[in-house]
Amino acid sequence: MIVRTLVTLYFFSCGILYSVAIFASESRSVTLVASVTIENHLNRDISGYLHRISIPVETAINQKLTSIHFDYPESLIYRKHTRGETKYVEFKVDIPAQSKLTRQLKFNLDLFSYDYSKLPEGEIPSPKDIYIKPRKYIESNSDPVILLSQRIRSQWAGDEERLLAAFQVPQDILDYQVQKTRGALYAAVNRVGDCTEYAALFVALARSMGYPARVTSEFLFTSRNEFSQPNHHAAEVYLNGRWIPVDPNLATDKKFGYGFGVGSVNKITLTRDFTWVWSNMWPKKFSPEEELPKVTTHWRLE
Repeated sequence: MIVRTLVTLYFFSCGILYSVAIFASESRSVTLVASVTIENHLNRDISGYLHRISIPVETAINQKLTSIHFDYPESLIYRKHTRGETKYVEFKVDIPAQSKLTRQLKFNLDLFSYDYSKLPEGEIPSPKDIYIKPRKYIESNSDPVILLSQRIRSQWAGDEERLLAAFQVPQDILDYQVQKTRGALYAAVNRVGDCTEYAALFVALARSMGYPARVTSEFLFTSRNEFSQPNHHAAEVYLNGRWIPVDPNLATDKKFGYGFGVGSVNKITLTRDFTWVWSNMWPKKFSPEEELPKVTTHWRLE
């Protein structure tokens, strides 16, 4: 259910109490279910299989993870990703011979609409330097990206103005085309890409100008509620003491309600900075004649 709240400012003038409606915010409570299935077709048991799965971003201006449900005998161990300031959980299971085992994790979240221009200055300390450095898919030190960022710097002086200009660049120069992940450099040179390239190019431009930024991996559920993996990429940029969500791809169509620092309640941010979604570790090697067990992860929104 979506709840709409009218945020109102009250003030006194000449002894009279006035009220002014500022903006209407929305909130939505959802459950993201991750189903992990392991199929063991071998004639022997597999003991000590380790599965790791990323959990949604815990706290941000667009969402809050309120609880995790895992109703099985195994223990969940919480760990931090090395990048992106996100977390994952891991559990260890035994899979009997010729059997299929499924484990479900339920992530309960509150989602919030937002408009950064209506928020007070944040108190998050300046982030790590890794968010201004180039990396795979974020080639902020490449000549084509630097050329674009230099044009922005030459035309705009303020931080917000420069970031808004960087936000506009992918919308202006890229033709949308679904493709495998190529990254910012490919987008700047070939002028084509999907949501990944839109986000990566914005992040690369921001980093090239010295602004901390990172790509986010998300579930977008405007048209469907079941997924094999996150189906959308957007971005975050550090501005005025906050990480601000930025979506240069969805901004091309106003019906989605997303843009620079503004957004609705139809996305869940899972990971950041191209962090893995899930991984695993088998307890022993398999012989050449053995069939490797099949592992699948299915996501759905409730």
